Amino acid sequence: MDAQLEKISIYNGICCFVAAFLAIHSAKIISAVSSVVKLLFKEPVDPRIVELQKQINVLKRELNSISPTDQFAAYFKKDRELNKLRDQLAVLESSRSSPSATNLKIEGATRIVIQLCGLFFLRYVSSIVAFCMPDNIFWPFNFLLRFPALIGNDTCPPEFCEVSGFAVFFLIFHIVSHIIKGKRQMEVKQKLA
Repeated sequence: MDAQLEKISIYNGICCFVAAFLAIHSAKIISAVSSVVKLLFKEPVDPRIVELQKQINVLKRELNSISPTDQFAAYFKKDRELNKLRDQLAVLESSRSSPSATNLKIEGATRIVIQLCGLFFLRYVSSIVAFCMPDNIFWPFNFLLRFPALIGNDTCPPEFCEVSGFAVFFLIFHIVSHIIKGKRQMEVKQKLA
């Protein structure tokens, strides 16, 4: 029975850790996951577009080597060819779906999925109490220590307030991130000095 309680305790601790991690680093996670998903759903490049771009580059080089005043007819003949190729390229590119619209859809869907995961974990860990502490220490802000639970679940005596596992991990993450940030700033100052 003790082993089962320990597993549940470790599982609850992991869930609190994940919920706090998602709450603090959701923007970075969304950015990383959406960039990976964008790579997976990237539309293949049309070989006709690549070929037209190569032809346009060749014509530009040829056009730069010709003098418009000395070789007037040849210069403007190449210029008309270049304009035709640019028009063809514009038609081909307009027929493809816009990559920015696809990227927005992917990023929006990723944001929704990760935020829903965060809400799921917050809901799951709302009843997990890490420990009890005297309620006069942080009065009148005791309710913040219970977050995400709105009301207590009576696991502590009346003169104590509950501290949720989420609040503990959230505080630990913030303290560690401030320590790391302070160390980096000190290293930068030492390098500049």
